[in-house]
Amino acid sequence: MKKTLSTAFLAMLLTSASAHTKADTLVVATTPAMHCANCENKIKKNIRFVKGTKKIETSLPNKTVTIIYDGRHATYENYVAAFKKIGFEIKRAK
Repeated sequence: MKKTLSTAFLAMLLTSASAHTKADTLVVATTPAMHCANCENKIKKNIRFVKGTKKIETSLPNKTVTIIYDGRHATYENYVAAFKKIGFEIKRAK
């Protein structure tokens, strides 16, 4: 019985691990440039609603936004539109 449960548990872990897809990462610079905590908060509060967004990190010193997302549900164009709604334009950072 123990061996059966262990095997079933291991199979479940392997299945769930393979079900996760590698997340896509997008690093963008904004225009106008993000320059304060209010800009960071505005971006984080609004961009998180783009379907597929997993994580948003901002960097004031670098003036960049890093978005980790599921590419099956979101595209670069979705983020362009979302940033435009809150008054920013974006371009991929180098």
